[in-house]
Amino acid sequence: MLFNKGNTRTPFLSMIGGKTKYTNSVEFVLGQEYASEDGDIPNISETGSLTAPNPSYITRSQNTNVTQIFQDSVAISYAKMSNMGTLSGANIEGQEANPQNELDFQVGNKMRKLARSIEKTFIQGTYNKATSDSTVNKTRGMNAAITKNVIAASNAPLDIWLVNDLVQKIRDNGGDISNLVLWLDTVSLNQLNGSAVESGVEMGQAYSNEYGIQVRDLLLPIGKVRTALGEFIPSGTAFAFNFDAISPVEQPVPGKGNFFLEPLSKTGAGEQYQIFGQIGLDYGNELLHGKITGLSTTFTKPEGRKVVVANADEFPSAQTV
Repeated sequence: MLFNKGNTRTPFLSMIGGKTKYTNSVEFVLGQEYASEDGDIPNISETGSLTAPNPSYITRSQNTNVTQIFQDSVAISYAKMSNMGTLSGANIEGQEANPQNELDFQVGNKMRKLARSIEKTFIQGTYNKATSDSTVNKTRGMNAAITKNVIAASNAPLDIWLVNDLVQKIRDNGGDISNLVLWLDTVSLNQLNGSAVESGVEMGQAYSNEYGIQVRDLLLPIGKVRTALGEFIPSGTAFAFNFDAISPVEQPVPGKGNFFLEPLSKTGAGEQYQIFGQIGLDYGNELLHGKITGLSTTFTKPEGRKVVVANADEFPSAQTV
């Protein structure tokens, strides 16, 4: 229900909704982190080989995240239930302004709100593990999770070389770059397309009625990266996500499931219900992902196409056409 009814402007949830995991514990394991020893060129003589080298040990650390509670309520009065035929505004013959079922309408909108809340939490959420029943568990979102593969843009606009630097950093730190998605807000997406125009990418297709540019894939020296428009991205930030490693983790209530609707005690002339669910984010090893911070938060439209000339001093006006 969460991913069906709540699938309005929740692109991150849409990407991971089919890979749901389940837990019966608030805290769940993301994986173990350790550093493998790099290779070297041995320098061992026959005499030296008679003595074994001192052993070294690889230590491991366990990374975890938590689920958190999402809850909302719906109330419908008896008067509203019995007044579904009343129309407001222009009363045009045959008009059916009201939904057939008021409860379904209200619950559907609450589910869309919850889905948007989860989307924002999975991007911007900060971690907290509750130490008592009165404190709040908060799942760690992608922005807080990525601490190692980070590029500082120093207020520069996003371009292909900043993306290349980020992908190279992910690879150098051992991450898989074969299925990365560049997760952008509208400003960064415009900057990327503007950079393509300035670099001489052809606009539209020959003999077609299309005009414009839409960068969907970036062909980098070390691999290809897809682009996508996200939601709730912190200003001045662009992400590179490996969605193969990202899953929602639901914590169902026994006998009820997760994100279920149930009636509450009556307090008057109406019906009241609550929606309750627990969910967290499994992003795997953070080294699989990366982010660029400090990007310019404004977009300046490109004025023309940059060209390279043999002698810039002799033809200064040939820099931009």
